[in-house]
Amino acid sequence: MSAVRGTYRRGRIDLDSPVDWPDGSKVTIIPRDTGPGLSESDWPDTPETRAALLAKLEAIEPLELTQEDEVEIARAREAAKDASVRSVRKRMGLSP
Repeated sequence: MSAVRGTYRRGRIDLDSPVDWPDGSKVTIIPRDTGPGLSESDWPDTPETRAALLAKLEAIEPLELTQEDEVEIARAREAAKDASVRSVRKRMGLSP
């Protein structure tokens, strides 16, 4: 027997596809994690879906940063680095 998927509704399990199991077959039902997003096994993995995803990715316009953006990012990185070093030194009991 192979595993199949289904959905629990109103006290019943509705299978996503027909099965050829003998009547009276014992089964084990384990609910899947229904957290946000798709699990790896839910992701459609066919040549068509891969081509469609690649087409969508290639259609995204690249981000263009100005010189001012680059300077602001560099300053923010340096400030974050300095804050991190100060925090670690404080936790270690070292002078600032």
